[in-house]
Amino acid sequence: MSRIGIFFNARREQGGLYQYAVTLVDCLARYAAVHEYIVYNATLNDLALQPRPPVVTVVDLPSSAVRLRMLAEVFWLQLARHGYRGRGWIPEYSRLRQARLDAVLYVKPGVHSFFWRYPNIFPVHDLQHRLQPHFPEVSAGGEFRRREYIYRNAVPAAAAILTDSLAGKEDVVALYGADPHTVHPLPYLASTMPSHPIDPETTRNIKDRYRLPARYFFYPAAFWQHKNHARIIEALRLLRDEEGLRVDMVFAGGLRHEYQALTQLVAAYSLLDQVHFIGYVPDEDLPSLYQGADALVMPTFFGPTNIPVLEAWVMGCPVISSDIRGIREQVGEAGILVDPCDERQLAHAMRELYISADLRRSLAAQGRQRVAQWTPPMFTEQLESIITCALSRGVEE
Repeated sequence: MSRIGIFFNARREQGGLYQYAVTLVDCLARYAAVHEYIVYNATLNDLALQPRPPVVTVVDLPSSAVRLRMLAEVFWLQLARHGYRGRGWIPEYSRLRQARLDAVLYVKPGVHSFFWRYPNIFPVHDLQHRLQPHFPEVSAGGEFRRREYIYRNAVPAAAAILTDSLAGKEDVVALYGADPHTVHPLPYLASTMPSHPIDPETTRNIKDRYRLPARYFFYPAAFWQHKNHARIIEALRLLRDEEGLRVDMVFAGGLRHEYQALTQLVAAYSLLDQVHFIGYVPDEDLPSLYQGADALVMPTFFGPTNIPVLEAWVMGCPVISSDIRGIREQVGEAGILVDPCDERQLAHAMRELYISADLRRSLAAQGRQRVAQWTPPMFTEQLESIITCALSRGVEE
């Protein structure tokens, strides 16, 4: 049995990235059978896990040491934003060094995978800064150079790279010349969501707490341009002005980034009574919000695939998303796909779902069937197989 360190430095405010990290570790804690895992909590918060000793143990690294290394990471990445391309250095945690680890699994891409000399495995969620650099959130203010600094150093040094899909693998190989044998598709999982419906009373209480209407569409996402909230607002205006159909939209997410511009657009279209910004939502409230919605409406420009689609399906919530590479393969026939640049297509899809209970039931059932095909034990088994492959590759080299 090999000893694998898991370097956990994902922050709750990182949204989907944090959910992915927690899900990955939780799956190993529940279902791992091949290796021994030590989770090193490199955050300043408690890591909410139910470990299964002796397969998984959790080590909370000293807060003073974590703060020091966070500052060092900020330093090197700030240099990268200004064009620095060297490898840099951050002192290794003594707890990792003393454990004599066979490999380290990183829950997100970062400098540690190439600063520290362990065989390493890490996920690449997307490379949109290369594919769609016109979105400022992935390119402006040195962000493009920061991301390039990480990937150009990390990809060649990786023993294994995890991607969400075959499309994600194609991107890593094409854009960074990665050895295809080191890049492994491991689809996302929504295992942190409950696998059974929330009772109606809980859902009613959540609706009351957030002052939500009886019916609504739902979109939980940070207010970045690529999330395409503005297109949804345009679709709401079309439905009202051209169809005479008034539907409500609930946006959940921290009130930052494009939030002010979106509120101005809502006011300009006189949609203040239809668009509900409910701010950051704790994880425990999300299931009820999905279950109470007519559909998840997610016309994002980014993929290749997305976790909210899976969360919606688990809770029996129909899905409207984007007809783009990656998402097209993820959703298949289990949702309605639209051109994310076309508000009329989006408005039509919303109308069809709003007026047809049969369509909502059909898509919800297809979504449940699709998400049931990829379970936490299956995810864990494939992840452990990838780790074993990475270890073998390290021995060969």
